[in-house]
Amino acid sequence: MKQVIERLAQAWQGADKIAFLGVGNPLRADDSVGLFLVDEIQKRLEAASTKQLRFYLGESAPENFSGAIREFAPDVLFIFDAAEFDAEPGQFRLIECEDIGGASFCTHMLPLHILANYLITTAGCTVVVVGVQPQYLEFAYPLSQVVEKAAALFVREFVRTVTAHGN
Repeated sequence: MKQVIERLAQAWQGADKIAFLGVGNPLRADDSVGLFLVDEIQKRLEAASTKQLRFYLGESAPENFSGAIREFAPDVLFIFDAAEFDAEPGQFRLIECEDIGGASFCTHMLPLHILANYLITTAGCTVVVVGVQPQYLEFAYPLSQVVEKAAALFVREFVRTVTAHGN
């Protein structure tokens, strides 16, 4: 988790305009972790930062926000999603855009690598994708305790790190 936060903090420092995109199905347990992360980051950073920030809850069709993201033209776009990469539940991993096909993302209409590459090309932004290993993906269940606990810790540490380095 520390390496992921350090990479996001590096991108944060070099940017004036930052967008956050949460991806996942809110009805499928840990698939909603990307939505949880963006919602919690927004609650803690929106009023505390001097940077221009935008937060998008893309759910299962994040491509629906591509126009708004292009119009905002962020310097960096952070995408958060549940991803299967054979780790312990609640583990975080940076996933390079060119490697997105190697991780199994959970429930998208449009493959995430296509959306990421489209936004890199059309919005001219850096895209940083953060995958979180899910424990459960069943319908009609909330986040698992292990994933929610890891996500809450991630949010606390990310916000602490970026605000300590200047917002």
